[in-house]
Amino acid sequence: RNKCAESLQANVNRLKLYKSKLLIFPNKSGKKGVKKGDTPKSELQNVAQNTLKEIIPVERPTLRVKARAITSDEKEASAFKTLKKERTNMK
Repeated sequence: RNKCAESLQANVNRLKLYKSKLLIFPNKSGKKGVKKGDTPKSELQNVAQNTLKEIIPVERPTLRVKARAITSDEKEASAFKTLKKERTNMK
Protein backbone atom coordinates (compact mmCIF):
# COMPACT_ATOMS: atom_id res chain seq x y z
CA ARG A 1 0.00 0.00 0.00
CA ASN A 2 1.07 3.54 -0.64
CA LYS A 3 0.95 5.39 2.65
CA CYS A 4 2.43 8.67 1.49
CA ALA A 5 2.02 10.87 -1.54
CA GLU A 6 5.71 10.66 -2.53
CA SER A 7 5.72 6.87 -2.89
CA LEU A 8 2.38 6.94 -4.71
CA GLN A 9 3.72 9.51 -7.19
CA ALA A 10 6.93 7.50 -7.66
CA ASN A 11 4.87 4.39 -8.49
CA VAL A 12 2.66 6.35 -10.89
CA ASN A 13 5.75 7.65 -12.70
CA ARG A 14 7.24 4.13 -12.86
CA LEU A 15 4.02 2.74 -14.36
CA LYS A 16 3.82 5.55 -16.93
CA LEU A 17 7.42 4.85 -17.96
CA TYR A 18 6.62 1.11 -18.20
CA LYS A 19 3.54 1.75 -20.34
CA SER A 20 5.54 4.02 -22.66
CA LYS A 21 8.09 1.24 -23.26
CA LEU A 22 5.49 -1.53 -23.57
CA LEU A 23 4.95 -3.01 -27.05
CA ILE A 24 1.77 -5.06 -27.49
CA PHE A 25 1.80 -7.65 -30.25
CA PRO A 26 -1.52 -8.45 -31.96
CA ASN A 27 -3.08 -11.84 -31.21
CA LYS A 28 -3.70 -12.82 -34.81
CA SER A 29 -2.10 -11.82 -38.07
CA GLY A 30 -4.05 -9.71 -40.52
CA LYS A 31 -6.40 -6.80 -40.01
CA LYS A 32 -8.94 -8.78 -37.96
CA GLY A 33 -6.38 -9.59 -35.24
CA VAL A 34 -5.39 -5.97 -34.63
CA LYS A 35 -7.19 -4.36 -31.70
CA LYS A 36 -7.19 -0.89 -30.22
CA GLY A 37 -4.00 -0.33 -28.21
CA ASP A 38 -1.82 -2.76 -30.20
CA THR A 39 1.52 -1.47 -31.41
CA PRO A 40 1.62 -0.78 -35.17
CA LYS A 41 3.58 -3.21 -37.38
CA SER A 42 6.12 -0.53 -38.31
CA GLU A 43 7.28 -0.29 -34.68
CA LEU A 44 7.33 -4.07 -34.16
CA GLN A 45 10.12 -4.64 -36.68
CA ASN A 46 13.44 -5.70 -35.11
CA VAL A 47 12.23 -5.59 -31.50
CA ALA A 48 14.51 -7.35 -29.03
CA GLN A 49 12.95 -9.28 -26.15
CA ASN A 50 13.84 -8.13 -22.67
CA THR A 51 15.50 -10.95 -20.74
CA LEU A 52 16.52 -8.93 -17.70
CA LYS A 53 15.16 -9.85 -14.29
CA GLU A 54 13.82 -6.35 -13.68
CA ILE A 55 12.30 -4.32 -16.47
CA ILE A 56 12.31 -1.03 -14.59
CA PRO A 57 14.21 -1.21 -11.29
CA VAL A 58 12.68 0.30 -8.18
CA GLU A 59 14.89 3.04 -6.77
CA ARG A 60 15.48 2.47 -3.08
CA PRO A 61 16.53 5.46 -0.99
CA THR A 62 19.61 5.01 1.15
CA LEU A 63 18.59 5.05 4.79
CA ARG A 64 22.02 4.57 6.27
CA VAL A 65 23.22 7.24 8.67
CA LYS A 66 26.93 7.79 9.08
CA ALA A 67 28.44 7.03 12.47
CA ARG A 68 29.24 9.98 14.67
CA ALA A 69 30.58 10.64 18.14
CA ILE A 70 28.13 10.65 21.05
CA THR A 71 27.70 14.12 22.51
CA SER A 72 27.81 14.90 26.23
CA ASP A 73 24.09 15.82 26.20
CA GLU A 74 23.25 12.39 24.78
CA LYS A 75 25.40 10.68 27.42
CA GLU A 76 23.64 12.50 30.25
CA ALA A 77 20.11 11.98 28.93
CA SER A 78 18.24 8.81 29.82
CA ALA A 79 15.73 7.46 27.31
CA PHE A 80 13.98 5.40 30.00
CA LYS A 81 13.44 8.41 32.26
CA THR A 82 12.17 10.53 29.36
CA LEU A 83 9.66 7.89 28.28
CA LYS A 84 8.54 7.26 31.87
CA LYS A 85 7.95 10.98 32.37
CA GLU A 86 5.92 11.23 29.14
CA ARG A 87 3.80 8.23 30.17
CA THR A 88 2.96 9.84 33.50
CA ASN A 89 2.17 13.14 31.77
CA MET A 90 -0.29 11.38 29.47
CA LYS A 91 -2.25 10.01 32.48
